[in-house]
Amino acid sequence: MFGIYENFPDTYHGVAVFSHEGSTRKLQRIIIYSLYRLNNGKGVFPDVVPSNVEVTLEFGIADSITFNYLDREMLKHYRESFSNQTFPTLDFICIARYHVVEGEKRNPLKFDYYMLRFLFGESDVGLQVFHEKGTRRLSIEDLITCIVENINRGLARRNLALLGKKYLRAY
Repeated sequence: MFGIYENFPDTYHGVAVFSHEGSTRKLQRIIIYSLYRLNNGKGVFPDVVPSNVEVTLEFGIADSITFNYLDREMLKHYRESFSNQTFPTLDFICIARYHVVEGEKRNPLKFDYYMLRFLFGESDVGLQVFHEKGTRRLSIEDLITCIVENINRGLARRNLALLGKKYLRAY
């Protein structure tokens, strides 16, 4: 089923709850588009990783037992088939890729693999994060903050109420 990963773990390493006012369907659309925009964007996390380490985030959306990379083709599929639906849950995979940059050279480091589950209530949005594998160069708190800031930029562009942080904890 689109948006749901059947094998999502029962345990998680981070959880956050955000208040939300407005349409869940619009919020879900903005989440999908925000993660699409983050794909392959080079993030700077100066307090997290050294300045010579480049962080690239890649996102995929769940489809039963697999994840599909969030590219233009997947957005088109979403728009044509699912954009008028509201989901109780949306699952994503996030791969944080790290490269040490020395002049023109980019040397890869071990990557981090995270699974994300957004849970939608009437006035709340929950986010569970499971760290699948990797060195956790990018902390779960910083990943959540990056994602929510990007979602809030998308909400602000459409003059919609921003997500308000109620709770955030990583284990």
